[in-house]
Amino acid sequence: KGNLLHFNTADRKKVVCVVGTRPEAIKMAPVINALNRSPVLYAEVVLTGQHKDLVSSALALFGIINVHWLPDERTDHSLSAQASGYLKELGVYFERSGADYVLVHGDTTSGMVGALAAFYARIPVAHVEAGLRSGSLKDPFPEEANRQIIDRICDHLFAPTRQAAEALLAEGIDASKISITGNTVVDAALEISRRTKAVHEIESLKDRLPEGARFILVTAHRRENWGEPLCNICRAIIAVLEQNPDIYAVLPVHQNPNVSSVILDQLSGIDRLLLVPSLGYKELIALQQNAELIMTDSGGIQEEAPSFNTPVLVMRNTTERPEAIEAGCAQLVGTDTANIIAAANNALSGVFSLEGVQNPFGDGTASDQIVACVEAALFPHLQEEVA
Repeated sequence: KGNLLHFNTADRKKVVCVVGTRPEAIKMAPVINALNRSPVLYAEVVLTGQHKDLVSSALALFGIINVHWLPDERTDHSLSAQASGYLKELGVYFERSGADYVLVHGDTTSGMVGALAAFYARIPVAHVEAGLRSGSLKDPFPEEANRQIIDRICDHLFAPTRQAAEALLAEGIDASKISITGNTVVDAALEISRRTKAVHEIESLKDRLPEGARFILVTAHRRENWGEPLCNICRAIIAVLEQNPDIYAVLPVHQNPNVSSVILDQLSGIDRLLLVPSLGYKELIALQQNAELIMTDSGGIQEEAPSFNTPVLVMRNTTERPEAIEAGCAQLVGTDTANIIAAANNALSGVFSLEGVQNPFGDGTASDQIVACVEAALFPHLQEEVA
């Protein structure tokens, strides 16, 4: 990196990465590691505790074990209690952190409050995965509002796609604040995919999923699908299995009782439906690589699966990732039972093919691009020879 290589590493600047949930941890891990490879920067990871043990285990998969936990004395886990608690704790942390720059990610309460706390502390803050828009402020809730708030107060916005950048420009955000980098989840998924093992050897699937069996991966957890939409999804899964007797389904059961109670009540004991505990990221990537089809309401899976040429049915009414739909990687099918059944049967019959389709969310270099931008922001006088 030219002049950067001759920088005194004792003067490296601190970039604080605020992380709350497991998806954030997975998507920020490649950025954290890229920061620590920089000759002029290093990362300090602050965990809010939004997803507790799930976050630390996800980071450890990428070799990240040195983290700072915020105090966790909350008994009220409502959105307002979470937000106010994180804001107070991050405010105290930023007063003494010596942070030179802050990175937040995505659309979580932790990301929104992390950006606000850095803004209040007058520390430059940037948004990784900026510009995603569903078109409805309350869908998904509260994620759509969170991401719009973050984008308004950040100094720099790392948009994963051109469409995300155009959404920011349409909202009047200065083009000089926006960089199109690709999505860091592609970096993470490609790295982990090189370390996966055969799906039938996954501990919770041993002796349950025959070697070479065709299977669907199903995930469902989003707040907007709680209640009747989730019941509709369950009915669709049963029908798809009944109509495709050679197909298995693997469904990791989300820990939230609003999800697990419905799934366990409606889907326990269904033939060829394997209900398993929440899986680690490595196991989830192995399933995505080998599934015939993915049925999901997850955002991250919409971005990861195209790298493995696995078609996705998005069981939501809106998506802030329209690039996957437009590229032919995914179909938006909503939560109507009949629609899900018809789309799944079409996909399993080979109508929905990803042959020759490129992942619209990046090529695995997003993290390095983000770090180069942070280097340029903090060391503009050292950038003349940066490629």
